[in-house]
Amino acid sequence: MKASLIEQEEMRLALLRGYNILDTAPEDGFEEITKLAAEICDVPISLISLVDEDRQWFKAKVGIEIPGSTIENSICAHAISGDDYLEIGDTSKDARTDTNEFVTGDDSIRFYAGALLEDGNNLPLGTLCVLDKKPRELNDFQRRALQTLANQAMRQIELRKALADAEILRKEVDHRVKNSLQSLEALIRLQVRSEKSAEARAALDAVQGRLATISRLHEALYLTDTGASVNISPFITKVVQSAQEQMPHGVTVNSKLENCNLTSRSASSVGMIVNEAMANASKYAYQDRRRGTFSVTGKHEGGFYHLSCIDDGPGLPDGYSNDTGLGMRILMAAAQQLGGEMTSPARDIGTEIKVVWQVEP
Repeated sequence: MKASLIEQEEMRLALLRGYNILDTAPEDGFEEITKLAAEICDVPISLISLVDEDRQWFKAKVGIEIPGSTIENSICAHAISGDDYLEIGDTSKDARTDTNEFVTGDDSIRFYAGALLEDGNNLPLGTLCVLDKKPRELNDFQRRALQTLANQAMRQIELRKALADAEILRKEVDHRVKNSLQSLEALIRLQVRSEKSAEARAALDAVQGRLATISRLHEALYLTDTGASVNISPFITKVVQSAQEQMPHGVTVNSKLENCNLTSRSASSVGMIVNEAMANASKYAYQDRRRGTFSVTGKHEGGFYHLSCIDDGPGLPDGYSNDTGLGMRILMAAAQQLGGEMTSPARDIGTEIKVVWQVEP
């Protein structure tokens, strides 16, 4: 017997499809709920069943292999057209299910209990249900537990949608920030062309360079696309690839970094360090040179992460200090944001910018 439609069926279907959960891959949170429901109710089969227009689809399942069934064979469709809980002690003796193929066929489903998955307006998406191959009934504790687990499954569905919506919003903000930075760079370039003072042009060029740096870092973070936690190995690889454009053509840039997860803010500081070190090397180490090698390395040592940016140029001039120049001040500020320390270890050849910070276990 096919279930009757609810009064708000079109709205219910729009709600279900708006969650973008149909035909998605298995997820641990839903699988754990079905396993717990089967164990508490002492049944061989448990399902999170979402009822679409012409089918039911199982987001999670225990004791059954099929991904779903037609709406004609959906007992859950009867559940969503009634109260918030449906229990059928013997499906072969109930007019709603006695001709169901799961009941009359080889599966021989004889017992069904389902608690609705409802949104805040009491529109049902489907059920968390348990099934058995023999007639039976649940006790009061099992019924309460099934309804509680159904509520938890619905919270999982809502949380899943909220995270997806937040990700869409983040990408939209990223896109707008990128466009704003590009527009600001263009305006500064126009101002540079119209500026007669060489000193003013140099200052505007420096501002434009910093904006380009921020734009590259933002783009690299956006392409990494890992949300709040960023693995700096692939992230810095993207930063290096982007910043390499400012190096002379004959300079080779190598990067080799061990994995390290940081917040996006901390990862941005690391990106600023690498980008600024490359900019300084391009300006001082490789000026008027056609060949060279710039290396970026990162590794874990004793609870700390060691990041080094090394050029093979002429080295730091005599009397040089870390508070000299805007570039070095930017490097030091970025290191402080990491809670780390920046040094320039002495080398026989070239210059090394080294930043060390403590990492979480």
